[in-house]
Amino acid sequence: MDRGIIVGAVAFAVGFAAERLFASMSKDLARYEKMREMSGEPPLVKELLSSVIGVAGDATLKSGATGLIAGLTSDLVRYARIRGM
Repeated sequence: MDRGIIVGAVAFAVGFAAERLFASMSKDLARYEKMREMSGEPPLVKELLSSVIGVAGDATLKSGATGLIAGLTSDLVRYARIRGM
């Protein structure tokens, strides 16, 4: 019983922290989605889902993960550059 209470409390704390993090990032995410739309790229959720499906369906996990990391890195650099303007 004690383990169930502890696990429940930890799960609640993780859920609460995730919600607070998402709420604090919502304006930045909306701005990022607008930038992706202006540059003609698909929405971030759609791109992430297609990457996950591609990695899961692909036999070569290494190239899929490398491509995902490279794409996210370039997106983050572009976002930082635009935010610095």
